[in-house]
This record gives sequence, C-alpha cells and structure tokens, in this order.
Amino acid sequence: MNIKTMMTSLTLSTLMVMSSTNWLGMWISMEINMISFIPMMKMNNKESSKSMMVYFLAQSIGSSLMLYSLVSMWLLSPGNYSSTLMNLMTFSLMIKAGMVPAHTWMVVTMNNLDWMKCLTLMTWQKLAPLSVMYTTIHNSSIVLMMICINILVGSIGGINQTSLRKIMAYSSISHMSWMTAMMLFSKMAWFIYLMAYSIMSVLIVLLLNKENLMYINQLSMTNNMNKLLISINLLSMAGMPPLMGFIPKWMAIQGLIEENMIILTLILTMSSLITLTFYLSIIYPMLMISVITNKISMTNTEQKFTVMTIVSTMLPLMLTYNAFNL
Repeated sequence: MNIKTMMTSLTLSTLMVMSSTNWLGMWISMEINMISFIPMMKMNNKESSKSMMVYFLAQSIGSSLMLYSLVSMWLLSPGNYSSTLMNLMTFSLMIKAGMVPAHTWMVVTMNNLDWMKCLTLMTWQKLAPLSVMYTTIHNSSIVLMMICINILVGSIGGINQTSLRKIMAYSSISHMSWMTAMMLFSKMAWFIYLMAYSIMSVLIVLLLNKENLMYINQLSMTNNMNKLLISINLLSMAGMPPLMGFIPKWMAIQGLIEENMIILTLILTMSSLITLTFYLSIIYPMLMISVITNKISMTNTEQKFTVMTIVSTMLPLMLTYNAFNL
C-alpha cells in the first residue's frame, strides 16, 4: 500500500465519519481510519513497532466499548438513549482521542514516531472521534469530572519532560479538554479551536522537523531565528495574548461563563498556567544559551516560517478589532 492510497483512505474515512448519520456507519468509518493510519506509522521508521501495537490496542479497546454501547442502546432502549449508555459512548471516544484515563497510549505512541506522523496524530486523527463525541456528549457530572481530570493530567504530566514529542503529546491532551468543554455550549466553537490548534501545531512541528529536534537540550544548537520562531509559536499555543492561541481560549472562557460553569472555567484557566510552565521550560534554554552562527541572512525556508508566524500573530489582533467594531 503506497502513501497516496493510505492518505486517500485516511482522508475519506474521516470525512465519512463526519458526514454519516448512522451510528454503525460512524463506527465502521473509524475502523477504516485506524487501519489506514497504522501502515503509515511503519513507513521510514524502524522503531515504530511498539507504537503500532500500543495504538492498535488502545483503538481496539475504544472501538469495542463503542460497539458495546451501540448494541446496548439498540437492544435495551431503542429510540430512547439512556444517559449511562451515552456516557459510556463518550468514554469510548475519549479513549480513541487519547484522553484520560487512557492517555498514556498517546504519549508512548508519539514518543516513537517521527514529527510528521506526530502531527497527523495530534491534528487530523482527532477530528473523527471529536466529531462523534459532539453528538454524544452532554452536561453531566461525570463528563465535567473527566474534563477536569484530563486537563490536570495534561498540564502536570508535561512538567520535567525532556522529550519534545512527549511535551507535545501532553500539550495535545491538555488542549483536548478545552475542545471537549466547548462542545457543552456551542456547535462550532470546538471546531474553531481545533483548527487554530492545528495551525499552531503545524508551525511548531515543521520547525522542529526541519532541524530534526527531539529533545530540549538540542534547541540550543539551532540558529537564533529558529529560536525566535519556535518561542513565538509555543507562546501562541500557551494562549498568550495577542497570539492566535489566545482567541479560542477567550471564546471558551466566555462561553463557559455564560453557561454558569464557573468552577470548570477556573480549573481550565489555572491548569493552563501550569501548562505555560513547561512551554517556558522549552523557551528558557533556547533564549539563555546563545549560539554563534555564521548565517547573516535568513534562508528561504526561514523567511516562509517568519511570514507564517507574523500572520498567526496579527490575525487575532484583526479579529479582535473587528469584533469590538461590529
């Protein structure tokens, strides 16, 4: 199976999940999506066998729970879905998306993949389970508790990590809580957050992949322009105003406060401050250790990254200005 076939299958299966109106069709499409991604993990990576097995087991457990909840709904309460079964369905989708309590598979899998596979896992592979989760999630104490535990695990887990891939994995887990919380009050807000998160992830991963950086101590060896670009994009992902990452979190906080979810808002906000610490743990060594380079001007690639970073910085400012002038 060549890369074009796998990418086509991966794309179509995700679109099938999003467009399907049948539960069984969603489940089958998600299985096709899993089967399409596993061969991609093996390409150009001899150390991916462990990641493939962990990913397969986690997705299989999530799929089994999802199928069990579907069959139970059909047999026990056709046309009148109970909250318990819907919570079980949401729980199975959280497993497939890499959230608590089955978040460890996400960290282990990403730590053994190259950056481009990690990018796919952090962005595109989240779209299918989240789009199904939106139809099953509801405002219950169990769901709220899972969101809070998930962001605490994602925030605390990234502290003292030296692997950049593990840090990005815990960051992804943390951002998933924000997206899940936004599903409770809006149809499209979580999708906007996912798109903004995907753009920020692309900018960071392309920079790290270009320099082949895997650990924090390697960041000091890159040139000063790359240090600046990585720092700005990490601060954007942390939600620092006026960068791109600030806008979706602002939307989330505003929506949750309007729904009187004050405690959840406080937990999400305080956990984001913890997340900021391990972003700063990446930025601090880069900015404190100066590397003398012979480059006088930026390369074409660096110029492109600079333009993309400037756009991601200025776009929220323009959106904010327009919002206050409507």
